[in-house]
Amino acid sequence: MENKKKVYIAGALNSTSAIGYLQNVSTMLEWSDAVLRQGFAVFVPALDLLMCIKYGDYTYDMVFQNSQAFLAVCDAVFVCPQSDNSKGTQREIVYAKMLCIPVFESISDLTYYFDNQ
Repeated sequence: MENKKKVYIAGALNSTSAIGYLQNVSTMLEWSDAVLRQGFAVFVPALDLLMCIKYGDYTYDMVFQNSQAFLAVCDAVFVCPQSDNSKGTQREIVYAKMLCIPVFESISDLTYYFDNQ
């Protein structure tokens, strides 16, 4: 099996409305698809939504800590555009940098980085 680089997809999820949250999930999925199609394996925290719907009693902290375990073993973090105001995304960026995991805001920079290692 090919050893693909693992990329954590960070982005704004929380919103003041259910529609806003679903729009954020959709945006994260679109960027995840774009990164996946470049040959990377992706971890998509937005998919935790399905677990939350199924079980209904997950807390924000429980879901966030779960995703951070995956961030810690990724080769890179890709930050979805327009996530500057997301406190969770900012926490993920700080954590990635603390772990010396490179953080990218463009797919071209991400692919260039790994093509030139």
